[in-house]
Amino acid sequence: MFEKVKSFLEEVKAEIKKVVWPKRREIMTATIAVIAFSFVVSILLGLLDFIFSYGLEKLFR
Repeated sequence: MFEKVKSFLEEVKAEIKKVVWPKRREIMTATIAVIAFSFVVSILLGLLDFIFSYGLEKLFR
């Protein structure tokens, strides 16, 4: 059983060495893109919420 665990961990180590890690600039660009996208989506959802709330309030008054 310990041989299987040892073998697994050796394979994990070998695979980790093959990974191409992103550069700091790429991480920053992707992070900014995610934040901007989240901001835009939150504004759109807020506007839709306001429009539907206003419409339903006028409809049922």
